Amino acid sequence: MVRLTYRAGLALGLAAALLTNAAMVAAQSWPARPLRMVIPYPAGGSVDFSGRRLIEDLSAELGQPVTADNRSGANGIIGTDIVAKSPPDGYTFLVSTLSAHAGNPHVVKSLPFHPVNDFIPVTVINTVPQVLVAHPDFPAANIPTLIRLAREQPGKITYASFGTGGMAHLAMVQLELRGEVRLSHVPYKGGAPALADVMGGHVPLYFSGVNSVLPHLKSGKLKSVAVSSLERVSALPGVPTIAETYPGFEAGVTPAVWLPARTPPEIVERLHAAIVKVIQTPKFRQAAERAGEGGPVGNRPQEMADIVRKDLERYAVLMKAAGIRPE
Repeated sequence: MVRLTYRAGLALGLAAALLTNAAMVAAQSWPARPLRMVIPYPAGGSVDFSGRRLIEDLSAELGQPVTADNRSGANGIIGTDIVAKSPPDGYTFLVSTLSAHAGNPHVVKSLPFHPVNDFIPVTVINTVPQVLVAHPDFPAANIPTLIRLAREQPGKITYASFGTGGMAHLAMVQLELRGEVRLSHVPYKGGAPALADVMGGHVPLYFSGVNSVLPHLKSGKLKSVAVSSLERVSALPGVPTIAETYPGFEAGVTPAVWLPARTPPEIVERLHAAIVKVIQTPKFRQAAERAGEGGPVGNRPQEMADIVRKDLERYAVLMKAAGIRPE
């Protein structure tokens, strides 16, 4: 019996060593085939723009094709779950927002993944200021007028978002709290359909990433009310900030990259280095500036992990103050 137990233990140890060795070899040869970038939102939204802007140069940097895979639904939960359950081999990674990653646990009772334990943060790509846009016929063109109308019609003015718990929703929750007003939330399955309904006059208001609405503002299909950054946006210099009415107000979309948990550290480091190299190029910076986005971030994985943990705590406080409970 002792001999059998010893042999079994030896076999298990050998198998574990072989698996570890195979993982090390795989990490050293990574990437040996095409990569999949899962974007958990429809094409045409702020995160989609930031993610797709990486693809050409990231493919060249890694020596393998990178393809975008839009898996939208449930404020990013569907696509995020796909990555959480993908093999931890570095060939599938997530481009989503910090706000959705940290906000969803506070609005959904039973997430199919854990926002911290099931992922390895890689880096934040950049920041995208939001602009509160309205249908051209909406009577308010600035924050003071909007707040006055909301007080006159409590709960009757509607606004769209790309999902409960996403930054478009959280930004309006912050504005409601600061202005001491109540509006009605209409969540959509992504930014593109939300934007389409605002332009169609079905819902009057929407917080959108600046990068996805600039053409519509220029064409007159939408009008801007205010931007959510602390300072005015260079692409919309005449549009005031919400902070000019409510000092300190800030809310932005922050596209970031995650890998599945247990991805080898060597792969995490190589993907991080490749992304940082791409976003620091003049090509990326200039394209982001033209779209009204902020500059590249490219922080370390641990720094991004710290931001996620702090956001989880911050959004818990915000949701409680707004009376939003997980459903």
